[in-house]
Amino acid sequence: MQNKNLILWIEAFFAVLSIWVLFMVDSFPENSMFVLRLYVLLLIVITIVLVLAVRYYQSQHSAIDIDRICEMVRQVETPAFIWSDDLSTLYTNEAMDELLGIGDTDDPGDSAVLLSNFFHLIGVSPRQAAEQLGEDLYESAIENPETHARRTISWTTSLLKKSPHASLYFTIGFETTELEDAKYKLMKKAEDLTQSQRRYQLSMKLSGIGILLCESTKPVYYASDEAQQFLGIDTDHITFADFRKKLHPDDRFLFDEYLENIRNTKPNTLSSRPRFLQLRISAGADKHYIWYSYHYHENLLNQSGKPIIGGALIDITTEKNKDAMIEKLAFMDEITEIANRNKLMHDGEETYRLCQTMGTYCWVIVIDLDRFHIINDSYGYENGDKILKNVAHILCKYTASGGFAARVSADNFVLVLHDYTVAGDDEMPVRTLEHIRSDLSEMAEGDFASMNLTCSAGFARIPSDGHSFHEVLEHAEFALAMGRGELSYIMGYDANMHEEILHQGEMEKQLFYAIEQHHLQLYYQPKVDLKTKKIMGAEALIRWIKPDGTMISPNVFIPIAEKTGMISDISQFVLREAVAQTALWQGMGLSPIVMSINFASGDFYQANVCEVVQSVLVKNGLKPQYLELELTERLALGDINYTVQQMNALRDMGILLAMDDFGTGYSSLSYIQLLPLTLLKLDRSFIIEIETDKVAQEICSAVIKIAKSMDIETIAEGVEYEGQAQILKDMGCDYIQGYLYGKPMTARAFQKRLEINTYGRELTP
Repeated sequence: MQNKNLILWIEAFFAVLSIWVLFMVDSFPENSMFVLRLYVLLLIVITIVLVLAVRYYQSQHSAIDIDRICEMVRQVETPAFIWSDDLSTLYTNEAMDELLGIGDTDDPGDSAVLLSNFFHLIGVSPRQAAEQLGEDLYESAIENPETHARRTISWTTSLLKKSPHASLYFTIGFETTELEDAKYKLMKKAEDLTQSQRRYQLSMKLSGIGILLCESTKPVYYASDEAQQFLGIDTDHITFADFRKKLHPDDRFLFDEYLENIRNTKPNTLSSRPRFLQLRISAGADKHYIWYSYHYHENLLNQSGKPIIGGALIDITTEKNKDAMIEKLAFMDEITEIANRNKLMHDGEETYRLCQTMGTYCWVIVIDLDRFHIINDSYGYENGDKILKNVAHILCKYTASGGFAARVSADNFVLVLHDYTVAGDDEMPVRTLEHIRSDLSEMAEGDFASMNLTCSAGFARIPSDGHSFHEVLEHAEFALAMGRGELSYIMGYDANMHEEILHQGEMEKQLFYAIEQHHLQLYYQPKVDLKTKKIMGAEALIRWIKPDGTMISPNVFIPIAEKTGMISDISQFVLREAVAQTALWQGMGLSPIVMSINFASGDFYQANVCEVVQSVLVKNGLKPQYLELELTERLALGDINYTVQQMNALRDMGILLAMDDFGTGYSSLSYIQLLPLTLLKLDRSFIIEIETDKVAQEICSAVIKIAKSMDIETIAEGVEYEGQAQILKDMGCDYIQGYLYGKPMTARAFQKRLEINTYGRELTP
């Protein structure tokens, strides 16, 4: 402030002096030269004084600022220092001292040496330090010579004082070690992720697998690139509703069940085993469907705790085409080209299960063409087959919204229709049958103008009219049978119709008493080697023989035992008795045979099944290779993952495994490859007509060839004639079972057969 006042006084003095000069020049011309000289002299003197004053002020002011900056530097926690570009001046704070290795008691030493060493340490030329450090941020990596730990510091430099001799600079460093480490890790992670993603994408492309992911609470799928191609979409997501539209109508019911399951999935009930669906998907509007297997698994999303359902879409069209050839032979009616009874039972059981799971309904309608034998006689069997084809096409028209049709006998058809109403549409069967009758009447034209084709029907509802599809079908057939002799008869099932149902409770009591009193008995049917004609094994068959000698068929009491839970007691009896009898025959020196027993589903799926079987074998001293467990297709494929686990455990023990009634269920070759089977049993339904039916011959031949390719032996059951046995032998079948070599017989009778098998004659009287 004082310097500013001095300058103001000097400026005022110059103003007064200038006025005085002007006055003197005008008033005293003779003295004008003197005044001008005096004026110029004063200007020079005063200017010199002002310059010296300003320089003194600036020097004083700069010193004060540098002191203040030095004080600030001492307060900074990061490395900071003030230095001159001639390296003669160096002022550092505590953090910088630590970086330079200067202790509290150490002599800092020569500034030029310290600065030169430091600049070399951070990779800067001492001569060009000001220029290099003054360009934005300068980053350096400094390594501790003792610990080899690296520190990354970014330096920024500002000019404090410009001087032609030695300018003064202020430099401060910011620690970026953690930031650089994080940056390096992030770059490494990104690089690894990129490589992993490339490998993943390549593997997905090579394997032809598409990935679908969804949260159970969000009705949207995330789709991988391959899945997008499968679905015919160009985005990485698709809603459940749009996905469902791409499915074949017959597969939407399965998908609805799947959605219901994942909506109800809770974190503490997640399945540890992958599940799968087989779906037909159309990628475009042309409705060209391709088979895919959707293998999905449930996991937890850690951040939210919500279940994540992830799955892989795999094109199984090739496998399905192979299966379709076998299925066509086994599951398609040759005349009408719709499902036969085998296919009906398979799809019917699956439909029953889905209805129970989803809480929905289906109608089973059994249709009989009235007096069709007269039409055959009148128009000939060739025309009769044409009429049956037309009837099949009419029935299939009513399955478009869900369901299927099948021909089960000469003029009998079964129609299974999905009922999507909440409470069930009781009028649906009758209404549908009226439409069918109308369609049948329109067939009376041309060569069939005089034909009067009508139908009768009985119907029952899934699941309320039976405990299984088989039972519901029986009830629908029973309803049809109630109107035998009447034309255009329609009747729905009523529980009061079945007298057997009224007495079922009494039958259950009798069965319980029979088990308690040991009225159950094992019969044994021989299994014969086709090459040697020797008995190589036996199948143990349960029989219920009442005290009065009456024999109750297993077809009567086994379903009751399964419903009531008594089947477990029966299975345990069969296992113990069959193993003990086999061990007894071996102990007598008779030819060792393989004893086959049938396993109920409830027993097979129990956790300790291996322990139970092992315990019985050890107790009777029978080696496991002489015991064979027979499983039905329905049992084996009920839970494929658990089945494989259980069967592998049994095979590891040395026990043989057979699949019973192969070809009548829903075996897929892809499943058979997964199961560690040792034997396939050809169902008797194929054997009965094998001498005359080319389709039956093709099926048997194909199954035998497939089994041999997988090192699985084959046995045909129901063989009654030498011609059948010879055909099977020529096909390469290993064993046969049937009345040709013996009906089921008592243990005593079978023992005599074993004696002949061993010694060529009977030993016991």
